[in-house]
This record gives sequence, C-alpha cells and structure tokens, in this order.
Amino acid sequence: MSKSTAPRLESVRTLSGVTLEVRYTHGRQFIIDLSALADELDAFAPLKNPEQFVTAQVTDWGWTLEWECGASLDSERVLEMAMEQAGLQANVEFRHWQDRHHFTLSTAADVLGLTRRTVSQYRTGSRPIPKVVGLACRAIDMGAHAAS
Repeated sequence: MSKSTAPRLESVRTLSGVTLEVRYTHGRQFIIDLSALADELDAFAPLKNPEQFVTAQVTDWGWTLEWECGASLDSERVLEMAMEQAGLQANVEFRHWQDRHHFTLSTAADVLGLTRRTVSQYRTGSRPIPKVVGLACRAIDMGAHAAS
C-alpha cells in the first residue's frame, strides 16, 4: 500500500499504565498496550515513566507517533500492533502477504478476484478475513496462479 493511501494516525490519547487510544483517518479506533515494548526495548523503556508517556503525540502529518524522549513508532506498525492485540491476526497476516508480494490494493484485488475496497477493508482490519481468502493467499505463496 502506498503512503498516500495508507491510513494515518488522526489522534492519540494516553490511558492508564502504558496504554494508548489511537484513532486512524479511516475511522478505526484501537486501544493498544505498549508495556511489552517498553519492557523489551531500551529505546522505549522511558515510556514506563508516566511523565514521559503522557507526551505521546501524532507527528509527521499522521505517519508517526512520537514521545519527547525520542521514542517513536511508524503509524503502520502501531496499526499492526493494535490489530494483533484486538485479535485480528489474520488481517495482520494478510497485510504481510500483500507487502511480501509487493501488491497494490488493485493488484491484490485482481489476483484474489475481490474489489479494491474489500482488500482495503481486510488490510485495515475493518472486515475479518474469510477462511477461503486466507487459503487463496497461501496458495499464491506456494506458486499457484489465478485462473483466467
């Protein structure tokens, strides 16, 4: 997905602990817990300090989530983490499949016999991935070609 069509962060609100509420330009809203990130990576350790955590802000016209300590996350990574935590693992796998094959929304739609809008909804987690679509993606990974 190109940067121009990717959902960007619209707003962020800090909650208790190391938890955020993020809203995207495509209308989706997620609660995301960053405690594992703060525990596992030194660059995010300062976020355990509540005074530092509350400095979260959306920067770079919605492409980045950033804190005063210098820690930052790309909006795409925030979206993936949020979808994983929301139980949308199949949607995350679909995003990885599309990226791995360098498919645009239109190309992925053509390959799978879907509309571009449906592919976009799968990618952003707006719609669950049907089992048949997941199987088609695996078949393409294994070298199958779409029937004409």
